[in-house]
Amino acid sequence: MTFAKGLFTTLTGAALLAASTLTAAAQDFPTKDITHIMPWSAGGGTDTVMRTFLQYAEEPLGVGIRTQNVTGAQSGVGTMRLMKSRPDGYTIGSLTWDSMITVPYKDLVPGYDTSTLSYLANITLYPTVLAVNADTGWETLDDFIAAAKAEPGEVTVSDSGIGGIWHLHALDMAEQLGVELNHVPFPNGSAEQREALISGENDAASLSYATVSSAADAGQVKVLAVMGAERDPSLPDVPTFKELGYDVIWGGMRVLAVPAETPDEVKAKLTEGFKAAFDDPEFQQKAADTGMNAYWMDGPETEAYVERTQTRALALLDKLKAAGVLE
Repeated sequence: MTFAKGLFTTLTGAALLAASTLTAAAQDFPTKDITHIMPWSAGGGTDTVMRTFLQYAEEPLGVGIRTQNVTGAQSGVGTMRLMKSRPDGYTIGSLTWDSMITVPYKDLVPGYDTSTLSYLANITLYPTVLAVNADTGWETLDDFIAAAKAEPGEVTVSDSGIGGIWHLHALDMAEQLGVELNHVPFPNGSAEQREALISGENDAASLSYATVSSAADAGQVKVLAVMGAERDPSLPDVPTFKELGYDVIWGGMRVLAVPAETPDEVKAKLTEGFKAAFDDPEFQQKAADTGMNAYWMDGPETEAYVERTQTRALALLDKLKAAGVLE
């Protein structure tokens, strides 16, 4: 046997052994706790919702799920950590609008490529809302518009960062309403955004209802309008922008993903566990009570939805860039 042939045989044998080991590991999966990468700050809307959901996934999967908050670059740093993680199913991550649209569009993280990820499921699908500090005294969208027109550029509205989900939605809203607003970015997540709204540091916020639901219940903030195609079941008395005469329909999603090279058997077991958690009556009640807009889509459905959303959002980003709003 020549050296080259012997080396080839050795390498081939090693590859087959590794493959068989991986297959066996996939069949036994999971045997230890799973790490969940949360690319937003602790206490924010996405962090709270996904931690809550994953608590219900621990029982069907039979292991614990430990969340790590890895923030920066509008979710890009944490998502990049997921992309580079070992594809064995023991590292999963939450993705949001910014992870799939803002970060790649603005090239915030070198080497970032969403095609290296595989979507397992969508957990929530939620419309954006316009919430205001209760001390403003604004009770309706007309009140907000009147105040903004009385002092152009003075009314502050917070968002998740320049070019991010809530910023794009707030910009489109302002254009449709015919007002000039002072946009205040909070690129590290909605926890700080919410606190600034409650404290009165900002007059208004463009964000998800789940982020401010407890503050709304406490009377600290008021939701004036919803950017959904129809009224949100969690806010049956709050009108949509559409029914008030403004074509403002936007929202976001929360998706669970793993590295694309993760074995299919492992992806299937994770998805099965997540579906069981989603269908848990206790989780469904929790979702209804907190207004998290639980909405299940499996991997292929999620991929198709993300692609449609990307097409629409990227067109808006291109428009904003051409207008000089974005560099």
